[in-house]
Order: sequence, then structure tokens, then C-alpha cells
Amino acid sequence: MPPSYDYLELKRLMDTNATLLKENNELLKKIHRNGLIGFWFRIVWYTLLIGLPFALYFYVLEPYFTTLGASYETFSAGIQEIPGWKQFVDAMESFRAQDGE
Repeated sequence: MPPSYDYLELKRLMDTNATLLKENNELLKKIHRNGLIGFWFRIVWYTLLIGLPFALYFYVLEPYFTTLGASYETFSAGIQEIPGWKQFVDAMESFRAQDGE
């Protein structure tokens, strides 16, 4: 016995199924593309999050620290030239040594 399906109804159902498959395929491609974009965005974000402090230090702050260190050494050497400073430091050290005993 042949099935009692109407062939036009079967064709309509197959066309509906084909359109649903196309929509599903488009949605899956969008989901995949958004996943890839999100993946690369997270890679760039974490690279910036980890690498930016190092780059900031090496390219921006380190020259200032180097200059500040050199100027501190110059300041320290210059303050040793003040008359009476060495005697003051020696007196403070001897005073500190007497309190420590």
C-alpha cells in the first residue's frame, strides 16, 4: 500500500527544512566567527594586560629612575663637600654607637 502522503505537502516540508538548514548554517557561522574574534581579542587583551606594565617601565620610567639615581649620587657626593658635614655625620655615628652599648 502506498503511503497516504500528499506529495505537495512533502515538498513544502522539505523546502521548509532546507530554509531552516540554511538559517541554522548562517547562525553557526556567526557563532564560530564571534568565537574566533573573542579568542583573538582575549589574547590581545591579556598580552596588553601583562606586557604593558613591562613596556611602561622599560620605555617610560626606567630613564627617569636612571636619571634620578645618577642625580642622587651627584647629590650625595655634593653634600659630602659641605664644610662640617663629615664631622656632623661622624659625631652622629659615634653618638649612635654610644647609645647602642
